Amino acid sequence: MLVMLVLFVSSCGFGNKSKNTDPYDAFGIEIDTTVKFASTEYDFGTVREGEQVVSYFEVENTGKVNLIIHDVRVSCGCTAPKFDQQPIRPGQKSVIEVNFDTRGRPGNHRRGVILVANTEPSNIQLIFSGEVIPADY
Repeated sequence: MLVMLVLFVSSCGFGNKSKNTDPYDAFGIEIDTTVKFASTEYDFGTVREGEQVVSYFEVENTGKVNLIIHDVRVSCGCTAPKFDQQPIRPGQKSVIEVNFDTRGRPGNHRRGVILVANTEPSNIQLIFSGEVIPADY
C-alpha cells in the first residue's frame, strides 16, 4: 500500500517545485526571446547636486520573436525610465533611457531599475552609479 502511495504522489508531480521555463506556448509557438545589452551598468561619474543624470542602455533583440518590454520598474521617485512601448523586432535595437534627479541626494549612489520583458529571465537589472556632490560644495 505504501509503495502505491509513493508511486501515485511521484507520478502526479506533487513536490515538484521546478519552474516552467518552456519558451513555447501550448501551440508550440515561441513566446520568449533573447536580448543582448551593450552594457547593463552605467557609471555617471561625479555630478553636482541638482543636475539631471541620464543613463542610456542599448538593448538588441537577438531572438526569433518580437521583444516586448512590459515595464521598467524603479525603486525611487527620483528615477524615471523611458522606453519604446512598441515591439522590437528580431535583430533590431532600442534604447532604454533612465533619468535620475539628484536634487536632495548627495553622496555615492548605486541604483537599479528592472526591465520586465518576454525574456528568460523575465526580469533584467540595469544599474547606474556615481557620486553626487553637495550643491554648496
